[in-house]
Amino acid sequence: MTSNITPQRRIRLAAGIILIAAAASGAGLLSAATADAAPDAYVALSVGLAGDNPPVQTIGGMSIGPDADQARIASLSNCQNNGGNHCVFEVSAMNACAAAAANDYGEIEAASDPSVQVAKTNALSKLESSQGAHIVVSGCANGQIDPPAPPPNNPPAPPKQGPTVSFKVIVGGIQAHITDRSGVTSQCTYATDNVNRSFALPANSSYDLKIVPAIPQFRNWTVTIACDNGTSTQATTYF
Repeated sequence: MTSNITPQRRIRLAAGIILIAAAASGAGLLSAATADAAPDAYVALSVGLAGDNPPVQTIGGMSIGPDADQARIASLSNCQNNGGNHCVFEVSAMNACAAAAANDYGEIEAASDPSVQVAKTNALSKLESSQGAHIVVSGCANGQIDPPAPPPNNPPAPPKQGPTVSFKVIVGGIQAHITDRSGVTSQCTYATDNVNRSFALPANSSYDLKIVPAIPQFRNWTVTIACDNGTSTQATTYF
């Protein structure tokens, strides 16, 4: 049997087979790459308050998931579970990172970026005041999470001062004029050798305690005033 296929036709057929094979191979690689592509992920951040008076303490919440709205809702729940009050959604990022910053006055700002460090820097730079500025919460959609930031290095509150007391002789005895310096309303006791009285002392106010009847003994008396806000004062009076 004689073949009608010329040498030139054989070359064209071979070339066509190679092109078809290459196309099929490329389509297979494209399908594999599409199948292996990672799905989109979202990181969402929310911030709540742990107090109202400066320096205001803030608490963060974060969630990572395939749906932006679900991540937002979960970040609010996480903020509340961490102890935050009035939690507010701040920022979300798809396949990127996000950070939320705050300062001592309760100002909160947020930013997102492919780099978590850049997101943190941008969030901090948005704050109008740098007093106590810090990152509340940050993270990335790929699951990379920074360790919690240490609390601001605020100096400890000074100890409360004990009340002041002054004395004056009145008809039938002696009067102690006692003034609060702690700023906290408390219940106090006035104690000396033969007197023990209880009284309420309003914050930043005074109370006149009258010891009547009292007979002068013309000697020094040591008086201790102790209050349930943790303050106390000792004084001496001659009566």
